[in-house]
Amino acid sequence: MGYVKIAKANGEFDLLPAEDIGTINESSDNGMTFKYVTGREIKLTFDGRPKFNTGINSDDQKIIRAIEKMNGASAPGIFPEALSVSLLSSTNLAIT
Repeated sequence: MGYVKIAKANGEFDLLPAEDIGTINESSDNGMTFKYVTGREIKLTFDGRPKFNTGINSDDQKIIRAIEKMNGASAPGIFPEALSVSLLSSTNLAIT
């Protein structure tokens, strides 16, 4: 499984699994939720409101391009193009 590295403000990063993502949704609280076909959900919370659906350079499109580059491959992980916000936390939500 490949991973997308999402940078945090402190120079660290979290890993977002790039395989089996079904949907990506904007959250009302500075976040993005990734729902997987397996039922798993991961929520990313940023230090500001991510640019979502604002064109080719929006944060959601940058993450989607990084996921497409991984294409489910096994590799150390890649960073997307620089986002307009920094990641504060990621949360694994309960599988429903």
